[in-house]
Amino acid sequence: MTNRKIDWGYTKPMTDIEKKCANQQQYAVTCLVVITGFNIMYGSLMVYKVVPVWLGMILAFLTMGITALKARKDLLDDGETLTESPEHFRSRMHQKNS
Repeated sequence: MTNRKIDWGYTKPMTDIEKKCANQQQYAVTCLVVITGFNIMYGSLMVYKVVPVWLGMILAFLTMGITALKARKDLLDDGETLTESPEHFRSRMHQKNS
């Protein structure tokens, strides 16, 4: 064991940008939980033969796609993309702050 001491004292409050990032992360994780719940439901419906496998797979795929597209629309600001280069990010941030 080490003799390190943890400072449980003062922590600085979150900035507005950090709060926005935390909310976005919470939203994204919630979307993943929702997708997982629907996939479990569709899987159990397919196992118990309530829904044919082909239909359950189509429904699961559509649910994942719709949820991902909605999350993408809600989380990305104007001009943001999921796959942007560091140069594009820096230029967008520079334009936003100017």
